[in-house]
Amino acid sequence: MRAKQISGKFPSGKIGEEEAVSYLKEQSLYEELLSIARSQGDRIKPKFRDLARLHSIVRQRKCLTVLEFGVGFSTLVLADALQKNKTDWAEADDLPEIREAFPFSLHSVDSGDKWIEATKNILTDRLKDLVQFYNSPVKVDHFNGKMCHFYEQLPDVVPDFIYIDGPDPATVKGEINGQSWNNPARVVMSADLLLIEPFLMPGTLVLFDGRTLNARFLASHIYRNWDIYRTEGTDVTAMELCEMPLGQLNLNLMKYQLGDSIHKWSEPLNRLKEK
Repeated sequence: MRAKQISGKFPSGKIGEEEAVSYLKEQSLYEELLSIARSQGDRIKPKFRDLARLHSIVRQRKCLTVLEFGVGFSTLVLADALQKNKTDWAEADDLPEIREAFPFSLHSVDSGDKWIEATKNILTDRLKDLVQFYNSPVKVDHFNGKMCHFYEQLPDVVPDFIYIDGPDPATVKGEINGQSWNNPARVVMSADLLLIEPFLMPGTLVLFDGRTLNARFLASHIYRNWDIYRTEGTDVTAMELCEMPLGQLNLNLMKYQLGDSIHKWSEPLNRLKEK
């Protein structure tokens, strides 16, 4: 199957600044983010709308395993959302039977020691155990004859949410036919999603922070049944893997995570349940 392009608003796609600040305050994250920004003047300033969107998506979808490309404030926010999901799971009365190797874990990949160490330092004790960091070089390669790049090492996980905000193009090493990322005008073209796509579970969500051309490249090469959303007025692209569940355990997880929004699979799900 080919990816299906959809123009429309993905849930939590467009968030105003005031709404984002209010949400982060409710989650007890706003003051923490401000404090970190003040203490580390050389860091990128927090983008509250992006961070609120990330947190709310992980909470709404009850994500269990998150893969993040590019570390920073997003790492703290994603870990906080997973920690709250973990608490909800522990307090629930009727839990579904699922297959999950690394529940309530964040796997963050970056190509720079500096940013990994800086991000480790902003994580509080309550979040540190939820996050695994991976420092990996990024090298030029090609996919179907088209120039792109891959991280050399990826976490051995099957995520239900992937956030793509890396790598920094300045860290991409190598060249093909004289073409490289030494040219500052060349945008990133990560192809890591194509490597792991065959193993992703139905219901997986991928979110791009900017990187629109990269998202278009991936959309033209993925082969499974993805719905792709581009929210007007934002630089955000979302891709959702919309396929029939693989079996009862996958069905249980999809129902737990997606709730009413599982309507896209309603008929196949009902048929599976009857069996």
